[in-house]
Amino acid sequence: MKNEILSEKRAVVTGGSRGIGRHIARALHDAGATVVITGRHKDTIEKSASTIGERCHAYVADQRDTTSVRAMAKAILNDHGTPDILVNNAGVMKGGFVADLDLADWNDVIETNLTGVFVTIQAFLPAMIAKDRGDIFIISSMSGKKGDPGAAPYNASKFGLQGFAQALTYEVRQHNIRVMVLNPSAVDTSETPGKDYGKGLHLHAADIAATIVHLACLPGRTLIRDMDIWGTNP
Repeated sequence: MKNEILSEKRAVVTGGSRGIGRHIARALHDAGATVVITGRHKDTIEKSASTIGERCHAYVADQRDTTSVRAMAKAILNDHGTPDILVNNAGVMKGGFVADLDLADWNDVIETNLTGVFVTIQAFLPAMIAKDRGDIFIISSMSGKKGDPGAAPYNASKFGLQGFAQALTYEVRQHNIRVMVLNPSAVDTSETPGKDYGKGLHLHAADIAATIVHLACLPGRTLIRDMDIWGTNP
């Protein structure tokens, strides 16, 4: 039997059609929350919602498109009310050495991973402030702490999330809104987690999902602002 510790909560998970996002959505749903997942492709996102469960709903949005994101947020607020939990997970990874980097690839990564997070949070934030409570999760990466050759756009977007999240924290904490950044190392995004410990194992997407459920259940006075998550023995 599932422990429905979040049965009174409403959650939104961007990029919920696969990988880390789908595991997060499933974990929140299994914990009792009503969950909305977003993604660019209608068929994919609706199929994922149907596999997660009856309290999971799909909305189409392209995180690179401000108009699309704002329309998505408006529809969710109208249909489901203000989210208690907002998980900013959608992202892309493109790279190349700086001397040869295509500007279009740079813009795609920054628009999705950084600007898209800003636009998504901004779209939901007034309602969360009015409610005077909420949890905002940002799925970043250890690439937001350490640069890697050939990954300049991704590093820049993830480093940017750190500064954005810190500024946002000081703006909204007086409204009892927690902003929490998760920085996982390498993540296995397969459907099943496999063994939970042992040599050569990376983190699994289910581990990130379980961490978010745990953080959402912490007392409201508690804020874990920035969390690095490593595989134990990769």
